[in-house]
Amino acid sequence: MNLNLTPADAAFRDEVRAFLDENLTPELAQAGKLTTSVFTDKEWNLAWQKVLYKKGWVAPNWPVEYGGTGWTEMQKYIWTSECTRYGTPNLSPMGLRMCGPMLMKFGTPEQKNYYLPRMLAGEDYWCQGYSEPGAGSDLASLQLKAVSDGDDYVLNGTKIWTTHAHFANMMFCLVRTDGSGKPQQGITFLLLDMATPGIKVEPIVTLAGEHEVNQVFFDDVRVPKKNRVGEENQGWTVAKYLLEFERGGAFAASLEAGI
Repeated sequence: MNLNLTPADAAFRDEVRAFLDENLTPELAQAGKLTTSVFTDKEWNLAWQKVLYKKGWVAPNWPVEYGGTGWTEMQKYIWTSECTRYGTPNLSPMGLRMCGPMLMKFGTPEQKNYYLPRMLAGEDYWCQGYSEPGAGSDLASLQLKAVSDGDDYVLNGTKIWTTHAHFANMMFCLVRTDGSGKPQQGITFLLLDMATPGIKVEPIVTLAGEHEVNQVFFDDVRVPKKNRVGEENQGWTVAKYLLEFERGGAFAASLEAGI
């Protein structure tokens, strides 16, 4: 497409190209070339994230007050277009594109202050705990049970098709806290530390021998209630908001990957 760039936009494009020329190493470019889905291999997407974090360019779509760039829509377009042209690795969408914006809207001040800077720096690697063996397209039928016990919830059940759970140290997760009413009314949104005792990750290997997704089992897993996002039994509202960013994020990632 032929764009009529303003002098300021043309200068920004030149700055982006100079940055990519200097920082996109042959190894990073090869990792971008080998990316066949939304997800670049963890090692390389984190390596690229560190480069962008140092520059302050990790999260163009975040508000400035949370660490965003403050770019105009044209600058964001230029950035995405140049990343596509150069073939940069994809950053994992789970934290930056999905969980982060959700926390900005629904998270407590403590959750925002703790998790958002860690997302920007790549200190946490997130996975999504939504689908279950009996709850895929009908997500509201999920059955991972969370029972209140003092300051914790105790989780028992399983999640499936969990991308990069074998790499992740954090999961955002939907659990069943009430089964007495409509399915959507008894769901709660939690943030989980994947090192918590009782969590077991089992690989799901494709016929091609690839391992990207997993089944995750929960056996009396204790999650502090301070890790709940939003009110108990109101997680469906949080989840629907997050899914808006999942859809948009997948499209943006496909643009960056050139697919």
